[in-house]
Amino acid sequence: MSRDQAIGIAIFVVCLLILIGYLADMVIMAVTRMHYSWIASLVGSEPFWVLIWLIAVPVVIAFCAVMAIGAWIGWTMATTPPPAPIEELEKELKEEGKEEGEEKKEEKGEEK
Repeated sequence: MSRDQAIGIAIFVVCLLILIGYLADMVIMAVTRMHYSWIASLVGSEPFWVLIWLIAVPVVIAFCAVMAIGAWIGWTMATTPPPAPIEELEKELKEEGKEEGEEKKEEKGEEK
């Protein structure tokens, strides 16, 4: 097993454990009507505040990720030069086609 595979397995296991713990605590708080939370018992807080953080932290992370992607798209659009007008492209293609046609005529003339 390579080092990259070992790191990948470690990331997978940690993420899976966090996901299971997150969902388990959400279900426990829903069933007990927010009277118990195993995370709250570890932290020493009330289950209500743990619920707020369990919801707020992922929402803030998702919001920041979406805003960062939007900023990156905007920056890319702002710094990318505009494409050449279609008329110029058509003109270049016609010129290239004429040059290729002339080269083919010359090759045919040489073969004979």
